[in-house]
Amino acid sequence: MLVDRRADRETAWLAALLAPVSVDEFLSRYWLKQHLFCRGAAGRFADLISWADINAILEHHWRETFRFRLARQGRDLDPASYADLDGFTPRIRARDLTEHLRRGATLSFDAIDEVHEPLTQLARAFEAFFRGGTKINIYAGWRSLHGLDLHRDNQEIFILHLDGRKRWLLYGRSIDQVDRRDLAGTSIPPAGAALDEILTPGDLLYIPRGCYHLAVPIDEPALHLTLGVKNPRGSDLVNWIVRRIRSHEIAGQDAPLLGGADERRRYSDALRRAVLAACEGDLVEQYVAETGSNVKPRPAFTLPWSATLDGLPPGRTFSIALKSAARVTAGGASDASVDVECGGRTYRFPRGMRWLVERLDGERATPIDRVIEAVSGQMDEEGLRTLVAMLLAHDLVVIGDA
Repeated sequence: MLVDRRADRETAWLAALLAPVSVDEFLSRYWLKQHLFCRGAAGRFADLISWADINAILEHHWRETFRFRLARQGRDLDPASYADLDGFTPRIRARDLTEHLRRGATLSFDAIDEVHEPLTQLARAFEAFFRGGTKINIYAGWRSLHGLDLHRDNQEIFILHLDGRKRWLLYGRSIDQVDRRDLAGTSIPPAGAALDEILTPGDLLYIPRGCYHLAVPIDEPALHLTLGVKNPRGSDLVNWIVRRIRSHEIAGQDAPLLGGADERRRYSDALRRAVLAACEGDLVEQYVAETGSNVKPRPAFTLPWSATLDGLPPGRTFSIALKSAARVTAGGASDASVDVECGGRTYRFPRGMRWLVERLDGERATPIDRVIEAVSGQMDEEGLRTLVAMLLAHDLVVIGDA
């Protein structure tokens, strides 16, 4: 099945990232449970981003002061010390920002996956596999002072080390017995770390949610990516169940506050049945199918064609691909349809569309002329373009150059 082929691709990608630990071992032994530290070849993350890329990004996004954060020894520096915040458009002052870095501050740039295509693809791959919202920040430090204080994150964290060396310490889910009094003034990590390792280029560190950690530069330029995967919690599913039963008739009925015991009991039983009915089956899978988990769909534009009445460019000089966030499923029990899930919605198409969506579901965009040739004898070009325009109207495909 197509879903299996996609799963195989994603598993192979994740296996390369986690090597030498297998995906099955990671999911069963480490994911959501305990940290994982993997040594890797020095250049295995080199294609993701470079110092030259970072310089270009900072130069092109200097008006987006909200993305910049400078911290030193556990305290955020006042943005006014390196950015003009008054006036109509805030902007970064490169000279002052660099001076702070020279004095030991750590620079972080928020959501860099939104502005750098290789990291956009990496974040999408994480979202497709882990089915949780993913954001990537980049951190750069130069001296031997820590930036962020000893802290824990409210999400699963993957550290991909890119350049230089940095010391990482993990302390578990409690630091009640850890003496942190000298950390702010000395940047000397407190004793008692469960893991104390110096990361070098190519190393990966997975930190489960709630695990306290600290990163300390070693007086040399050091660069790493932090990928945060935020999973839905039980409270999210409870709120979703509440939304499900709002359509039930009892949700609109007044509670019999002044009724007798029998009336209150009947009301309670009816309400209980409505809640239990909404809780039947695989709630996790139902939640993901109905809501798209907490993954926010990344925008994709195919202007000018998506805004025209025809919806598609003329001729055969374009390509088409199913959106990366879309998942193809078998459809109904009779196998008479094909479902495409995207952004928390399920789109059901006739079985005759199966060959099209499966052909478009690949790692690369498919030139439209190849699709036309593949279906010659089954459907004419006009009919094919109508189907493709239908997918585009529902924001399920992306149009690009041939």
